[in-house]
Amino acid sequence: MKTFTTVAALNTLFLSASAQYFGLLSVRSASPIHYQTVTASNNSLWLNKPTASYCPPNIAEISGACPAGNSTNFAGGDDTLGMGAVVPGGQQVYIDADTGAVKYTIAHSAAIPEGAIQDGWNKTSGESFGYLANENGGFIACPAEDNSWQVYVALECVEFDDACLGFNAIASNSTQAAAWQYT
Repeated sequence: MKTFTTVAALNTLFLSASAQYFGLLSVRSASPIHYQTVTASNNSLWLNKPTASYCPPNIAEISGACPAGNSTNFAGGDDTLGMGAVVPGGQQVYIDADTGAVKYTIAHSAAIPEGAIQDGWNKTSGESFGYLANENGGFIACPAEDNSWQVYVALECVEFDDACLGFNAIASNSTQAAAWQYT
């Protein structure tokens, strides 16, 4: 047990030091989604929904091993994209090819649905911020329950309701992962 805990703590410190993390903010002037934070919950990305994360109790006992978990950030953006999580194995972001929904893998699993789109992510860099895009289409947010909006990529093969709104995603640089794992 102590070996696992020590390895997990070292893994956390290594990942935090080597990855480029960033948060995302939606930009769509004069709309209800303007300047909304992109968050992770229920293995999907959202606007105006609290981040859902988890840290195992044995890891939480190690000082500094578990990030706060109350915000969402990402790593990568150079063709592939991952969640800003320090869980061993990471959490990959992908686009559901049938719906265009932007989703992420569960912790400790690389399982991605057949046909899902994993690549095409492009984060432009700036001193303080940049933009995230996907070559397969622009970002769209569609209204869901509790005033939240689910995030999609506008794939050519998917039709979206008129209530859905396109947006740009501003990437704001961050210094470390924001959660142990997202749920």
